Amino acid sequence: MREQERMRPLAGSLTVLTMLAVTACGALGTAETGEVIDAAGQRQWVSCTGEETPAVVLVHGIGDRANSSYWRATQQELAGKHRTCRYDRPGTGNSPAPSRSGRDGQDLAAELDTVVNRADADDPVIVVAHSFGGYPALVYAQHHRDRVAGLVLVEAVEPDYGLRAGVGVDHWDEVGQADEDLDLAAVQRQARQVDSLEDLPLTVLRRGQGASPQWKQAQESLTHLSSASVLRVAQQAGHEVPAEEPEAVSAAIAALPSP
Repeated sequence: MREQERMRPLAGSLTVLTMLAVTACGALGTAETGEVIDAAGQRQWVSCTGEETPAVVLVHGIGDRANSSYWRATQQELAGKHRTCRYDRPGTGNSPAPSRSGRDGQDLAAELDTVVNRADADDPVIVVAHSFGGYPALVYAQHHRDRVAGLVLVEAVEPDYGLRAGVGVDHWDEVGQADEDLDLAAVQRQARQVDSLEDLPLTVLRRGQGASPQWKQAQESLTHLSSASVLRVAQQAGHEVPAEEPEAVSAAIAALPSP
């Protein structure tokens, strides 16, 4: 997420800004192999590797430098285990800016659906979402249950905890979002409306280093969304789990409970 000088302390030794800012949702990278595809009226860059099933789709977070390059290490870790697709949402990374402003959670879910179909047109996939990426992943999982074999939420922002608290700002326009130009209030509201995923296999993966009590509680709350959920901890990582401990993401995928 956006590097910000302002830091809002929580009750505890760290700040949520420290947890979610800077590299939380992507980093600038070199040119990569992929292609720009049509995505529900937008254009977005997608990179897929491997052929093994079930396929995995990786959803990045938000920030002024957000893009899917943050998933590189995880995609490499999953090589030989899963066909894996990551993508830059419109207005991030290698994707052009969106054609309209104010896209919401339903729009993000529709754009995610194009990547799911690119990963596997026939069978359900595993959706793995980091940080803010948990919002569109939740909306998608609720409305496209037949396309999701399992969900892994990696240090995902719990909707009641809230994105503004996560980045330590008071107003939505202070949340860095590259050129996405989303209606963030609507995205969060729609994610908050997801109150049950029934028995969808769900793994919640949280950081092992520096999490405040409030953040830990929010992560525990995410497990209540499914009757088939587990909570795991990436012991050596901070919020940047996909880059710092990609093997923990791979293990979390493997730990998904059976439906």
